[in-house]
Amino acid sequence: MSATRDLNGRNAGPVPSCGMSIFPRINAGLTHGDTAPEPNPRRVAVREWLDIVAMRGADPALNGRTFSPLRWPILCWLTDCGQPVSDRVRAMLRAHLFALVPMWLVGIANSVMMNAIAAIRHPDALHVGFFLADLTLGLCRITLLILCYRRSARNLPTPTDLFMLGDHLSLWFVGAAALIAFQTDDESLLVLIVASTVAISGGLVVRSYVAPRGAVLQLFGCITPIAVGGILSENTILLVFSAQIPFYLFVVGNAAFRINAMLVATMLAEEESLERSLRDSLTGLANRPAVERTLGTLCADPAAPDFAVLYIDLDGFKAVNDTHGHGAGDQLLIAVAGRLRGAARPTDVVARLGGDEFVVLARDLDREGSVRLARRIVQALGRDVLLADLPPIRIGGSVGIACAGSEPRDAVALLGQADGALYRAKALGKNRCIRHGDPVVEHEHCSAA
Repeated sequence: MSATRDLNGRNAGPVPSCGMSIFPRINAGLTHGDTAPEPNPRRVAVREWLDIVAMRGADPALNGRTFSPLRWPILCWLTDCGQPVSDRVRAMLRAHLFALVPMWLVGIANSVMMNAIAAIRHPDALHVGFFLADLTLGLCRITLLILCYRRSARNLPTPTDLFMLGDHLSLWFVGAAALIAFQTDDESLLVLIVASTVAISGGLVVRSYVAPRGAVLQLFGCITPIAVGGILSENTILLVFSAQIPFYLFVVGNAAFRINAMLVATMLAEEESLERSLRDSLTGLANRPAVERTLGTLCADPAAPDFAVLYIDLDGFKAVNDTHGHGAGDQLLIAVAGRLRGAARPTDVVARLGGDEFVVLARDLDREGSVRLARRIVQALGRDVLLADLPPIRIGGSVGIACAGSEPRDAVALLGQADGALYRAKALGKNRCIRHGDPVVEHEHCSAA
């Protein structure tokens, strides 16, 4: 799981991803009362594997998948993009490392096939042993990929470090295979393996551009043995070929960093655009789409703790607009936003829905705690507001509360309940809070002090 910032600009800690299964169960043709047959586990596993290979849903970074952050320091450094980015962008970059599965599988198949050919043409202990080692590594990498996808789909920690270690080892295996080929007098095998190695190195940059440091190291391990073998061979043509390797490393490595920079710039621009779309331009609070998005996430997660929805409407705001103008009204809304932030907890989401209507989404808050929070808000809004070149302005605020417990949650219903409680509060004289479903008589204690 990745960390991000909440809608108030504070660090909100880990954010659960949408754990969707790779193959949703489709109960086609079932009538009311029928029970769907249990799927065959073997058939589901095969379909799941085919789904990964075919990349249905295309890019794991774009379809809600998240993979655990790396823990080993050297791998953390190798996979870092080298730019200051948010945790959300880092999570997307990390997910890109699991993309382009067909290309990844072709690389494994190509490496195993080249070593198999070498073992067939030279059935000695070195070539046969190297083929078996490469085959074992390839099978382990495929197993890790499937495991990462499965655990990601279930929102569980993934063995990301082992997966990346396998990626790095595989490219050094490719380079070692080329170096071993130089030790034979088999020119056909040498041409085949060298050409294959260069092709793999090109695909490496296309697939690993999200981690340019790691891509350059893999490229070095893959290509440098060819240069070493060419120098040791004392063959003029191979010496000329080896002399070109440093230039190849520089050009392709530089391309990896440039592609990465363009990708990160695009991601940052998209993140900034998303941030603006979820933010109220006047007050800097979250806006209605942000509330709907956050509330929908909370309602959809059965493991989410209890939370409360506080619907707030200012009392006396229209009179300020009519008396002092809309400029003063805007200043007042900005001041109200600051007071709401001060009354709410750091983990709460404070939003402006429009006009003089606000909402606070308070996570991990029981019914009594929601009333205490609402009372703080009523008291904060009841104090005089000082605006430039204007006398002190006194307004107020009414709050309607709806609480979500362990029962099934519905975002629209919760907002409706909070809105209904708000209208009851305003009908009873304003400057007070009322909780949905409670008798009115119990809410005198909620009015502003």
